[in-house]
Amino acid sequence: MAEQGTLQLYHGEKQTAIKLIKGFWKAHNNEDQTDAEALKDLEAWTAEGHRFYFIRLAQEFVGFLHLGNRGGKPDWIEDVFVLPAYQNRGIGTSAIREAIQEIRSYSESVYIEAAARNQGAIRLYRKLGFDCLNTVTLRHDFQAPNFEVLRTETIYDREFEIRRKKQS
Repeated sequence: MAEQGTLQLYHGEKQTAIKLIKGFWKAHNNEDQTDAEALKDLEAWTAEGHRFYFIRLAQEFVGFLHLGNRGGKPDWIEDVFVLPAYQNRGIGTSAIREAIQEIRSYSESVYIEAAARNQGAIRLYRKLGFDCLNTVTLRHDFQAPNFEVLRTETIYDREFEIRRKKQS
């Protein structure tokens, strides 16, 4: 049975947020952030037009969800992170559903992005009803030997590679 992660709006719990943001960058990019770098992200993610929520399981903060905007009210789910020890338990799914319900109260649509290589996220977002391809982001890698090709996809009769940085 899936566990219910609930959202709690950020109210100055800086050290907890910094710890989670550092975990996010480590898990997603294998990048070790300093506290100062994580604080800079937190300041951006709590600025005007953004909302930063903790994902709570009982009384424990196990992740975060960041809403942003690109011209209107916050209707972009910019970042979602659940600590690795709590992943694949439905916690992130319930947090995203809660965010969708909030956004539905003031917007006609909700947007989310995923790296093309992140198949798990794409499957989850599809399951949650994200079924309209809105934008396509293209990337040009300057050091091609530093990347490995995971697969190719065809869009508009053109082939594109899905790549990730090679693990060192």
